[in-house]
Amino acid sequence: MGKKSVKSRSVPARLKNQTTEASSAPTAFVSHSKVLFTILSALFALLAIYFYSSETRREDDSLTRLLENRSLDTIDRRSDLSLEEYTSLYDGKWPVLITDAMNDWPALSKWDWSYFLNRYGDHLVAMKAVHGKLTDSQMLSVPLNVFSKHVHESSPTTWTYINDELFIPFRPELSLDIRRPIYMEEDYFKLLPKELQPWDTMLLWGTSHSRSSLHIDPYNWTGTNAVLKGRKRWKLFPPGQDHLLYVIRGQHCGFPLDCFKYNSEVDAFDPDLERYPLFTQAKYIEFEQLPGELLLIPTGWFHQAYNPEECLAISSQVYNSQNVKIVTEEILKVGEVKQAKLPQDFSSYKPRDQVAALVKVIPKSIIKKGKDVTDKIAKQFHRTST
Repeated sequence: MGKKSVKSRSVPARLKNQTTEASSAPTAFVSHSKVLFTILSALFALLAIYFYSSETRREDDSLTRLLENRSLDTIDRRSDLSLEEYTSLYDGKWPVLITDAMNDWPALSKWDWSYFLNRYGDHLVAMKAVHGKLTDSQMLSVPLNVFSKHVHESSPTTWTYINDELFIPFRPELSLDIRRPIYMEEDYFKLLPKELQPWDTMLLWGTSHSRSSLHIDPYNWTGTNAVLKGRKRWKLFPPGQDHLLYVIRGQHCGFPLDCFKYNSEVDAFDPDLERYPLFTQAKYIEFEQLPGELLLIPTGWFHQAYNPEECLAISSQVYNSQNVKIVTEEILKVGEVKQAKLPQDFSSYKPRDQVAALVKVIPKSIIKKGKDVTDKIAKQFHRTST
């Protein structure tokens, strides 16, 4: 049988219109979505600008308040400064150089190259080495006598700098040569489990041209620096200028009780102003620290040290009633210690009691981590010092 012929039928106009509309619907949807996405993107950009501008305004306002009746022309150099006056004028507020706080330190007269090399020449030290820019630095572990052989071989682009937070604490005889001034006696870090307490005397021995990064100290504590030999130049930046300092976000300090680290991308003593143009607007105090002077740097102040000549110093830190709120916030900010576990009326506690309450909610796993780190360091020290 032959196949039946099939007659073609025309599509009614009504159905043809429906077909056309259906086929064009996805195109219209995509077009509308693009418009909506563009509008939302613009809105989010405006919101970002608003919040950034608001944050910048808040920082500018806080800086303005801080600078009222203060001068950035020079650092306050004080002697015979009472604890009451220090607490009232400086602690947690403004940096100060104290010229007579180290007068009774045996280290001032005892510590020199012959003293260290005769006793510790073959002991390892943690050293930062730079060849090029500050950002090209690398950390090395070398015998002290190797560092000493090259201590006079430096240039603006090639230098070395001992940054060792363990050298002094693991040698008690050196700790006896240092005194703790009255301005540092109240220290809540001593309330933390021993395994979580920061090492409190970092050895800093740098060649000429060596320097630190521009940074805020871990936990945003009050920092101290005591110069024993040589000179240091400093640039200290009052709080409220983060938007001008190109702060690197998301870094951690790496302590067992973790915290965020606040370092700037800028080398304040050799700034790349093409890359960091806003840095020119930053305000700071610049000054020189001499042997026998103790510098106290309040919480919130970015700072950078530069050694124009070979320099021996030690640094430390303080967690006290004047910075307890800020340091505690930094401990909680990472989230390892849960703020929700603190008492509801925690903010009404006295400063020392706040720290005691904080210690009670530190997870045992963090304390164990601190113990493991301490044990590992102790074993390494035993191997390298015998």
